[in-house]
Amino acid sequence: MYNLLLTREEEKNLESKKIFSSYNINTISLPMIETIPKEFELKGFDFESIIFSSRKAVEIFFKNLYICKNANINIYIVGEKTKEFFLGFYNTKKLVVRDSIKEIIPIVSGKTLWIRTDFELPEDIKNMVKNKDIFILEAYKTKHKIYDISKVLEVVKIVNGIFFASPSAFLGFLKNLQNYKYILNEKDIFAIGNTTADAIKNEGFKVTYVPQKPSVESIAKYISSIGT
Repeated sequence: MYNLLLTREEEKNLESKKIFSSYNINTISLPMIETIPKEFELKGFDFESIIFSSRKAVEIFFKNLYICKNANINIYIVGEKTKEFFLGFYNTKKLVVRDSIKEIIPIVSGKTLWIRTDFELPEDIKNMVKNKDIFILEAYKTKHKIYDISKVLEVVKIVNGIFFASPSAFLGFLKNLQNYKYILNEKDIFAIGNTTADAIKNEGFKVTYVPQKPSVESIAKYISSIGT
C-alpha cells in the first residue's frame, strides 16, 4: 500500500484522508502549519472588490464583517473549494473563480480588499500587486509547527510520498528537516497547485505531480495509477 504524508492543518488533513483512503492510499498526518485569527478593524468599507484566497480567509471575514446584500461588490475567489465555502455564507452572481492568485490579480480593477495570511508574499506576486489598488488585510497568522527531528525522520522514512497544499506547509517541512533536506529527493512530492509547485522547485526539488486544477482527488487518482 502507498503511504502518503499529509502536511496541512489537522482539520484539512482529515478531509484529505477520506479521499485518499477511498483510493486505497494510507495517509499519515503531520501538520506543518497552524493558523491563528488576528484582530482587525476596517474603518469604513469603500472597496469595489474583495479577493478571498483561502477558506480560512472567508471564515474569518464573515466572523468579523458581513457584506451588505445590496452592495455592488465584485468577489474574486481562488479555488472551487473556497467558492463552495463562500457560498455557504453569502450568495452572489458577481463572483469570479480562478485556480490561482496569479490569475486573479491581473483581472481585478478598482479599490480591492485582499484577505489573506500574514505569510510573506512571493516576489513575483509582490511585483504583480505593485501597480494595483489592492489593500492587503492580514486577517490571520500562519505559524510553522516544529517537531523533534527524530519524529520527523521516523515518519518520513516510512512514507512513499509527501503532499503539500501550500508554500507555507512546504517551507515548514524544510524547517523541520533541518540538515536532512536531501531526503526529499528520495520521495514522491505532490503539490496541490502551481503556486505550491513553484515554491518547491525554487528550493531545488522536483515535483512528481501537480494537477491541472487544484484537486486532492486528482492527486489520489494519479497515485492510484502508478500503483499502491
